[in-house]
Amino acid sequence: MTLAAVATAIMAAFTWPAVYAQPRGVPIGVVAPAARSATITEELAQARPHEFTTRRYGDRDAAVAAIRHRDVYGAIVDDGGRPEVLVATGASTVASQLISALSAALGTSDQSDARRPQVTDVVPLAAHDERGAGLNAFFFPLLLGGLKGGIFIAIGVQGTSRRLLTLAVLAVTAGIAVAVVAQLAFRILGGSFLLNAVASGLTIAAIAATVIGLRNLIGLHGVGVGTVVIMLFGSPISAATLPVEFLPRPWGTIGQFFPPGASVSLIRSISYFPDASTAGQWLVLCGWTAAGCLLAVVAGRRPPAWTRPRTPPSTKIA
Repeated sequence: MTLAAVATAIMAAFTWPAVYAQPRGVPIGVVAPAARSATITEELAQARPHEFTTRRYGDRDAAVAAIRHRDVYGAIVDDGGRPEVLVATGASTVASQLISALSAALGTSDQSDARRPQVTDVVPLAAHDERGAGLNAFFFPLLLGGLKGGIFIAIGVQGTSRRLLTLAVLAVTAGIAVAVVAQLAFRILGGSFLLNAVASGLTIAAIAATVIGLRNLIGLHGVGVGTVVIMLFGSPISAATLPVEFLPRPWGTIGQFFPPGASVSLIRSISYFPDASTAGQWLVLCGWTAAGCLLAVVAGRRPPAWTRPRTPPSTKIA
């Protein structure tokens, strides 16, 4: 019965985001004169209610900059020249497909080549991973690596200092190995190799430290609790395959405060959006790592249960 319950929980946790996923307030830019911008916004609200949130920009360059800073997923440009739809498959292939379909909304009675809307990918995925399948698959082994490493250290290594030392070695070696495979061998990551290695290692450290800290706090049950927190709660709402705006609210936002969600956003930004702010994601991963290590140290200083003084049971004098 217990195994059946666990299997059911895993299936439900990973299935419900996909079942209930739908776009809600996906931010996109609009570059057009005031009257045309208002018309586009109104048409989107009528044709795709609640799916988009529009932000107006003064020119195409401003819209491109907003995409590169991950402020919006794409933009509609209709400033008098040929209409254009800007997308960024590096941010999300799902969102890019959704926004690309808006090219029909720019259609006019004049369907000559000069007025036919064109779609431009301003932040494309790597040439070896044009559909993003490799990037989406990359995060799951990273998650499992952190969990398996944390479980092994929590159970197989004795002593808090030894566990934390092993954790540090794991984070450094695994981070470098992951970056070598993903960026140099498979070429599904871009950007700085060093930052990708640090982000990968810190992700593994944050997940493993959580398991180790809970193990020191509540014993072997902590290993199960840590696995549930990361695998069954943090992972399904991490937005690894679907944008945050597609997940049921507010779970997509909450997921960004867990190691899987922060890692997904951080590594995407390192690879494809060097202009985007990543301070929040670094803080989340560092916070979970520090909290797990601190919990392990504090809980590890308590004497084992069998050495704690116990009050002897009262006895009756005959």
